[in-house]
Amino acid sequence: MENKTDILDDRKLWIGSLDPRVTEYQLLKLVQIYGKIEKFDLIFHRTGPLAGQPRGYAFVTYMKSEDALKAKESLNGKLVGQRKIAVTWAHSADEDYLPVPKPKPEISIPALALSKDSKKTDRVSQIQAIEAKLKLMEQKKDELKINDSLSTKTPVIQQFQFNKEKPCGTTSKNFKSRINDRHKKPYSKRKP
Repeated sequence: MENKTDILDDRKLWIGSLDPRVTEYQLLKLVQIYGKIEKFDLIFHRTGPLAGQPRGYAFVTYMKSEDALKAKESLNGKLVGQRKIAVTWAHSADEDYLPVPKPKPEISIPALALSKDSKKTDRVSQIQAIEAKLKLMEQKKDELKINDSLSTKTPVIQQFQFNKEKPCGTTSKNFKSRINDRHKKPYSKRKP
């Protein structure tokens, strides 16, 4: 019994070296001349600056292998647009020619260790964890009380502002001496 890929290979053609001005409709009408078509794919650029423009090749699968052979013989080297097209049998890419995907490095972030993707803990272990946390909180409940000694003391800001009540006088000894010092400096002149 024949393999399915062998059956497809003798009905599927690759058409390459297409002129970029040839439309999908024009190419479809050209290949329909040789027989009934099962599948037709004109390949376009998906991304980049050429997104939406044809890549220059197409795949055609005919219903009968005789139609595919006839199309291959007559279309190969034919001038379509301003280029001679190349028509060959389409084949699946070998594993040797496929690009090898780069292995992604495994990143372990400790903060995300308990994320949703990791192993889900069962309900019993969750309850045990909550109970243990409650016991720990009961043992440290004295830390949660406000310290009584701090509540009876005066606020810190009042302790450092003890001179607020004492008015600032202009007749202090230091003030008068500063006035006298001002006139003794060499750069000040006394008015006659």
